[in-house]
Amino acid sequence: MTNNVLNEYYFSDGNKIILLDRLGMENLYGKVECARNIYLLDMYGATIWQVSSDFDCEGNPFTSLTLCDDGGIIAYRWDGGNYTINGKTGIATPVILMK
Repeated sequence: MTNNVLNEYYFSDGNKIILLDRLGMENLYGKVECARNIYLLDMYGATIWQVSSDFDCEGNPFTSLTLCDDGGIIAYRWDGGNYTINGKTGIATPVILMK
């Protein structure tokens, strides 16, 4: 399996959030796993949470990740949607459809 990291941000507590490249990898990972391609890891690399949303069964991976000045997490999904991600739970909520 490939774990190509597209983007990562480090936090002052030692945790980091990473975005893995899963575009076009449904045959390797399955649709749901492709759609859940953002992780919050602790300083030792253990998973704290893996992103999830109500639309993961469609298999559209996130392709960009932004940390806002206010601490918010915004991610863009291949299907054209912008999502906010809850930093404590990893739950992604659609905000706007870009396409």
